Amino acid sequence: MSSPPGAPSSSWVRELVRPKSAPAPWDLAVLTAIAVAVPVGVSLVIFPGDPAILGLGVLVSIGALITSVADRGGAAVDRVRRILTTAISAAIGLLAGSLALGNDVATVIVVVAAAVLSGIAGVVSANASQAALQFLIYVIVGSGIDFGLRPIWVAPLPLLVGAAWRLGLTGIAIAITGRARAPERAAVASVYTAVAAQLDAIGTPAIDAARRDVTTAMNQAYDLMVAARTALAGRDPKWRTLVTQLNAATPIVEAATTVAAEGEPLPPLLPNTLRSLARSIEDPKAPPPTMPTPDRSTPGRAALSSSLRLAGSLLKGDGPITTTVPIQRPDAVGLPRVTLRQRARTALDHLISGGETWFAVLRLVVCVAVAEAVSVLFPLERPYWIVLTVAVVMKPDFGSVFARAVQRGLGTVVGVLFGAAVVELLPTGWPQVVALALLAGGMPIAIRRNYGLFSTFITPVIVILLELVHSGDTGLIVSRVADTLIGCAIVLVVGYLPWPSTWRPSRQLSGRVADVATDVAGYLKVALATPPPDEADRPAAARDRSSARRSTYRRLSDLRTLVQQTLAEPPPISTAAAAWWPEIVALERVTDAVTSTAIHAAQSRLHANQDAVGTLHDALTDLADAVRADRPPESIQLPADQLLRSISDEVGAARSVLAS
Repeated sequence: MSSPPGAPSSSWVRELVRPKSAPAPWDLAVLTAIAVAVPVGVSLVIFPGDPAILGLGVLVSIGALITSVADRGGAAVDRVRRILTTAISAAIGLLAGSLALGNDVATVIVVVAAAVLSGIAGVVSANASQAALQFLIYVIVGSGIDFGLRPIWVAPLPLLVGAAWRLGLTGIAIAITGRARAPERAAVASVYTAVAAQLDAIGTPAIDAARRDVTTAMNQAYDLMVAARTALAGRDPKWRTLVTQLNAATPIVEAATTVAAEGEPLPPLLPNTLRSLARSIEDPKAPPPTMPTPDRSTPGRAALSSSLRLAGSLLKGDGPITTTVPIQRPDAVGLPRVTLRQRARTALDHLISGGETWFAVLRLVVCVAVAEAVSVLFPLERPYWIVLTVAVVMKPDFGSVFARAVQRGLGTVVGVLFGAAVVELLPTGWPQVVALALLAGGMPIAIRRNYGLFSTFITPVIVILLELVHSGDTGLIVSRVADTLIGCAIVLVVGYLPWPSTWRPSRQLSGRVADVATDVAGYLKVALATPPPDEADRPAAARDRSSARRSTYRRLSDLRTLVQQTLAEPPPISTAAAAWWPEIVALERVTDAVTSTAIHAAQSRLHANQDAVGTLHDALTDLADAVRADRPPESIQLPADQLLRSISDEVGAARSVLAS
């Protein structure tokens, strides 16, 4: 398969070190800098020379550091939930580890048990996975460091104080902005802005990337609105209004896909109208934009005019007007509410039937056990750092193990050099605290770009904090590098190279590609089904079509992310991943063709021939089966139906890509 334009580089070294492009979260940077630097700085000023108070200040700063890493912004309720869950998990882990301090057998048992729990938590949710990782980290920290606090159960309290301090700063920041729903407003507005960029890109090579940006924006907006949907938020009129505006973006996105398929560039007025809508959503005081004159020259433009008028009427507070895709209820976000029982059942299903999950947990446990054995058997100065490195790098749901191991090693070496420079060149006290604040502020910016870059910032933060407690111990810096490299070596030698799944990425990716092809076939069936004869049932059918489209694009987006992570692996793994890229692009084009054809049929009052739709569905299903069986697609005569011509062309292209 040859790579299409816009495909990612197949150079695994380039993918390994290349930082992502992402906006800098300056608000989180300021919060993190203040939260981490102030507690230890205050302890230095009020009680200079008192090691017990300084140790207490360091623990409070570590608590603030934990919760700062967990705070990724977003809805206020979700931020508070993440901070509290992470802080409590870390405190429990520190207590469990402290109880095993000094007993090698107890330490191994507690750390391995924590590794099992941490690995299993990865199938529950992203928040549970992050909290479980902090639990594992601080089990290791508690079992390896004596902070000098007695009785032993006192150690977690400063961590919780640091978390409360960071949570208080977060509340103050939200209050200062004066807009409790600002993250949600920005997320919904970004969907409209992304669609405007897609319309600008019509007729240019950037159109595919622009459409993917729309998918990303919609995924993030829906995720954020779902996270904010609590019993209170469901009755909040501002939240309900934002959900209605997000749902109103769905027909705009579908119409934009159709216009892009038609290929004729639009006048700047239409994209600019979308940007004006975005500004009005983000700032409720801004006047609603003036809607352009309806353009019904093509089905795509007719659908776009209709959906723009709908969005404009919602901003003005008017009743919804007729559109191709009716909006959903104001209290819905197009995704079902997931109860705690359903999450538990889903997690249990993953554990019972998910062989990959148990293999990932097993790899983590084996690596942690080997790291603990190295820590016990060899006379290392601070061996707990080896286990820490293994725990962070080997977390099974955090992406490429190889990439994280290499990035962690390189980032730590560079970070330790920064930390050593601060410790050696700056006097102990406020100069080091200022440096600590600057480095801590860089963490939220770095983590969005590259894991190795994040390691470069967080490592000197930890080195400075521990150096303040162990003043003058320059061996700490040297041992930090050595222990990190030993931990990364354990990950690569024990947790990466020997496992068969490491060397069968093509088989793993093929299963995901086949699943996505099946999803596209299902979307085709839903999108081009004959409309219900009862007019009252048609809005529900249209909403089902939109929901299926969003689900399919989300699966495609997840598949792209998986392939891009795998591209950071060395050959032949990265080569196998790059080989699937053309098929992913082809499936995206099939999905675009289905969307535009469905809109064209709705605008033109045409009904797709269901026999022809069935043939296309069979062709996509056979494509999925061929991917799973590692065989060429069967010979199927694709329909020549005029309405379905674009879909037939793209399905044929997708099958040809696989055959080649």
